[in-house]
Amino acid sequence: MECLSLDYKSAGVDGRKRFAMTARVREALYGQFKNAGGCVAVITCGRSEFYFTCAKKEAETILRTVFGAETDAFRFYEDEQALQHLFALTAGLCSMLVGEDEILGQVREGYETARKSGMTGRLDAVFQSALSCGKKVRSRTGISSQACSLATLAANAVFSFKEGRKKVLVIGAAGKIGGLVLKNLAAGKNTEITATLRTHAFTAEAAGVRTIPYDSRYAALNDADCVVCATASPHTVLQADEVRKGLKEEKERLFIDMAVPPDIEAAVAEIPGCTLLGIDGFRAQAEENNCKKEKAKEQACLIVEECVAEFLADEAARENAEKIRGLGDAQRRALYALRKEDPRAFVEKMKEQKEGVAGNE
Repeated sequence: MECLSLDYKSAGVDGRKRFAMTARVREALYGQFKNAGGCVAVITCGRSEFYFTCAKKEAETILRTVFGAETDAFRFYEDEQALQHLFALTAGLCSMLVGEDEILGQVREGYETARKSGMTGRLDAVFQSALSCGKKVRSRTGISSQACSLATLAANAVFSFKEGRKKVLVIGAAGKIGGLVLKNLAAGKNTEITATLRTHAFTAEAAGVRTIPYDSRYAALNDADCVVCATASPHTVLQADEVRKGLKEEKERLFIDMAVPPDIEAAVAEIPGCTLLGIDGFRAQAEENNCKKEKAKEQACLIVEECVAEFLADEAARENAEKIRGLGDAQRRALYALRKEDPRAFVEKMKEQKEGVAGNE
């Protein structure tokens, strides 16, 4: 398995938005990868990652064809390095906010979507093991005990913006991130929340949340102190010129954009009284939060190493099953004991035996 990864460390929002995916783009991507051995795409607000079994050059060609953008900024992981990265990703160790809860579900969703498209034949075992590792890390460590969600940080930014009661407009509350922001806001005090409504199917889960039609979003801006956008739209949902028209009263306002590609046009920050905070703007708060988790992070890294070693040992056992069955009882017992006590040593033992057979040939 190999991986091409673009995340918040290697590219800003403008770079990452070129590899954001609509359903149509995903269909085109998997159509291209179908003849190349399959692919799993993991797309979040902080990263676009593609796991595949074909050659790197072939994968890069497919990405350039589908997205119409260069892949120079992507990090490349191969073989065990790719395994380590995926397992660490599901554990929450690669996120801006270490231990965040959402990434495990996002990887699972990316895998399940690819599986239903028939793209995971040679990737099933590794993704299932990585997801199991992510759950193990969360159950054994306190890595998720602190505020571990960008949605939480967004809500905290609203709470700390000015004193007193605040009127908050949430655009995209029916989505996963928007829904989490909404729940966090509703759990706080001194907030009067309005959420946009795209379809009649959406019901605000939080008590006291007023809903308005999505098309009324500009008209609702004037009353708002804070505006949070978290849609899955491939286009800007708040354009600066329309925002200016909607703001009849000049006052301090906070706009928070949780989307990639961005929901809010950058020029909104130039409107008097308006502060625009993009998703990468939470990095300072995330780093402060991460510092409190150093011990849990160390424990998580050890668990990831353990899970990777166990996966490699399982793979080596499957590849050498026939050879192991041909050994004497004592040798088999010794190998099984080695596999349990030291998976890495077991993998090396299998390699040595394989190389020895090849040398004899």
